[in-house]
Amino acid sequence: KGVKEMRAKITGNIMAATDFEISAIGILPEISVLQNVRVSYAKSAEGSKTDVIESVRYDCVCPETFATFTVKVVSVKKPLVTSEFLEESESPVYVTFPLSETKIKPYALEYGKVRVSIVAPSISFAEV
Repeated sequence: KGVKEMRAKITGNIMAATDFEISAIGILPEISVLQNVRVSYAKSAEGSKTDVIESVRYDCVCPETFATFTVKVVSVKKPLVTSEFLEESESPVYVTFPLSETKIKPYALEYGKVRVSIVAPSISFAEV
């Protein structure tokens, strides 16, 4: 009684990638330039696309290092901006994510490099 069921997180020096998660603080810039917006729609039970937005992916660039990355924002009703808005904008669109709540998780390790997914709870415009 009162004993929690514990699962081994490490066996034979092997761990699941899903057990790793780090904060985006110090990794992603506080302000990014938005390059592209991609919407992912939920699927119905039959597998066909619905009108319900499942997540929005924002392709970004660090304005200081020009490093590129994609952040997925889930549980949104609509994207912050549209691709058309970005194409028509005459100046860069600056955005920010709540870095303390933005999580980075690995999903593939190849040749000493790790592919990661970046998930943020929200996105907002940033002033520069």
